[in-house]
Amino acid sequence: MAASHPLDRFLLERMHNGNISTTALVVTFFCDVVTQHGGEIWLGSVIRALTPLGINERLTRTSVYRLVQDGWLESRKQGRRSFYRLTKTGQNYYQRAAQRIYTSNQPDWDGGWSLLFTSLVPEEKRDALKRGLSWLGYGQMAAGVHALPCNQTRSVDELLADLDLQDRVVQMRAQTNDNERLKELVLSCWKLDDLQHLYEDFVSLYVKARNALHAQRQADGHTLVLLRILLIHEYRRILLKDPELPAKMLPENWEGHAARTLTAEVYRELVKPTAKWVSHELLISGKPMIDGRGRFA
Repeated sequence: MAASHPLDRFLLERMHNGNISTTALVVTFFCDVVTQHGGEIWLGSVIRALTPLGINERLTRTSVYRLVQDGWLESRKQGRRSFYRLTKTGQNYYQRAAQRIYTSNQPDWDGGWSLLFTSLVPEEKRDALKRGLSWLGYGQMAAGVHALPCNQTRSVDELLADLDLQDRVVQMRAQTNDNERLKELVLSCWKLDDLQHLYEDFVSLYVKARNALHAQRQADGHTLVLLRILLIHEYRRILLKDPELPAKMLPENWEGHAARTLTAEVYRELVKPTAKWVSHELLISGKPMIDGRGRFA
């Protein structure tokens, strides 16, 4: 990677300053790239794809091994080559995350809230439940009380079943017309100020990336793949902390909208040239798990 080019400089600076986990980046690579081109990839191609970011072979192998141990990836041998793909667990996570990352069809909200009362949950399971509810977008309104707008389609039933807590959590629906005071409570419970700052930083960074992309019109396909991976990776990191509250509950000038618009704009520019490079340069086999042509449509 030639650091003299603006896009290359941007990528190297993000890897140096962005506190980016190699293991998490490998997950993004599998979810956003590999799933669209066959679902299964030779380890040597993973190493080749990520090397220009300063990720050496040993680090890539270690990350892939860790993901296998954690149940995210599975492997098969073909001669002397090892091929990797997402496990069923990894696919399920990806499908849920993809719905949030690549689509923006938020249903209308009638002012209703889903409330969960968790005071009966055993102490040893409370942290796991709290993490799971946070990922689903629930906010903690008070001790033992979690809430989510009823326009959300994410079901908590699967989480409760996984933790064997179906009989220890009370679910209830609530309604209020006092949106102004509720909005103040929501701002605090969901830490929207912190999320706003994360979105602002993301937009500032990736406006620079978009400008660098336009300035470096002859960027090779490999560089564009790396930009695509980092774009989705950094957007995903913030989005999965975002409860995606109804517009009525959000602050004015919510930067989440600008972040989605920017991500969609850059991603659409990258889809065709990156697909061409991946198809020609990486050894990926199998039937694509996902058709990526409709993403950010």
